[in-house]
Amino acid sequence: MTTFIILLRAIGPITHKIMSMAQWRDAVATAGYGDPQTYVATGNMVVGSDKAMTEVTRDMNAVVRDLGLGPGNVAVVRKAAQLNKLIKANPFPGAAEDRPSELAVYFFAGVRPDFSWLENYDGPERIHVEGTHLLVDYAGRGALSPRLPGLIEKRSGTVTARNWNTVRGLAQRATGRK
Repeated sequence: MTTFIILLRAIGPITHKIMSMAQWRDAVATAGYGDPQTYVATGNMVVGSDKAMTEVTRDMNAVVRDLGLGPGNVAVVRKAAQLNKLIKANPFPGAAEDRPSELAVYFFAGVRPDFSWLENYDGPERIHVEGTHLLVDYAGRGALSPRLPGLIEKRSGTVTARNWNTVRGLAQRATGRK
């Protein structure tokens, strides 16, 4: 059985009124997934399945639609091994250690996000591409970067982001599963 990480895009107080994390866990279990566990209330889940990633993605999107969320609430699926690879790569170790909440990992729904525009980007953040993921060290300058998240999605495709603390926590929970 493979351990998958499910990251829902655009989850917040409004969507919690439509779908609670408990409802999501129950619906995922009913859909046949093993031991669904949510992590913090921002649309993160660890599950087990023998299905392929494309099937898991399809099923997770169907579950959130059936629970009443809209097409903007996309499920982005990764294998636990992919998160572990990101943690191991750790391109900004100082930020990961000293200010993990200011280090964002962007997870794209598409198979091949377009990062070509980054060659000409000259914002105040440090940016690193790791495979199909984008890591951004905001270094306390998040207020100077209000346009960057929208620019990332506009140029690279549908995306959801998590801070380093969350990514690390999900990787630890996924690794600890049997």
